[in-house]
Amino acid sequence: MSIPDRLLAVDIETASPHKEPGRNDFQDTSYFELVAVGLGYQSGPDAEIETEVLFRDGGWDTESTTDLLQRVSRWCSEREAEGILTHNGEGFDEIHLKGWAEKASEQGNWPDANERIGSLFSNHIDLNPLAVERYQDRLESWRDMVKLEDVCEWEGIGVPKTSYEEYNIGSLTQHEAIDAPHVTNVHIGEALGEAYVEHKIRATTETEQFQELEQLLRHYTEADIEPLFHLARNFDESR
Repeated sequence: MSIPDRLLAVDIETASPHKEPGRNDFQDTSYFELVAVGLGYQSGPDAEIETEVLFRDGGWDTESTTDLLQRVSRWCSEREAEGILTHNGEGFDEIHLKGWAEKASEQGNWPDANERIGSLFSNHIDLNPLAVERYQDRLESWRDMVKLEDVCEWEGIGVPKTSYEEYNIGSLTQHEAIDAPHVTNVHIGEALGEAYVEHKIRATTETEQFQELEQLLRHYTEADIEPLFHLARNFDESR
């Protein structure tokens, strides 16, 4: 596959504060709320990679979701790109960003939401199917998904880990969902994302726990962005 020079990248972090998704619910937006969006931009294969993390600034209301979607759209529109990268975006990120945009449009919070968010994915490059095709000899025949960390390891691309011991988030580390010394997307989905937004709701963002939690989430989200560009360049058959 030929990969364009000018690329955006997106990776979302979500929580499920209202109902817990089952195995077959991960493409149903009603189970998920948007917590943060990792963004990246590279103007060419050898250019510096710019990254940003945008956070939800409010409670679980549609207005707060819409505000974050608008900031994502604005950030992307300010950068000239020919495609947008995700890893498994066709199975998660794109589905839910469009789902939240549809809700924002229907409720009148942002009438242009469908068009603006939809346009981001008009040239969507999902790296997951490319990785599955490239490494099908390492995967069971039924597998249609490969973890970003795994394919990056196979490609010799480093993905920084986010270690809990580097952040003072207090009792949050005792949540039953947190079962490893490093942050995972499951931890965010089941514990950390909701804790972040609860601080916003309670207006306790000046506390040390919130400040440390935001740094942790920023590092974790940002760590998955730069590898997307390296993977895309490695997968570029035109190079």
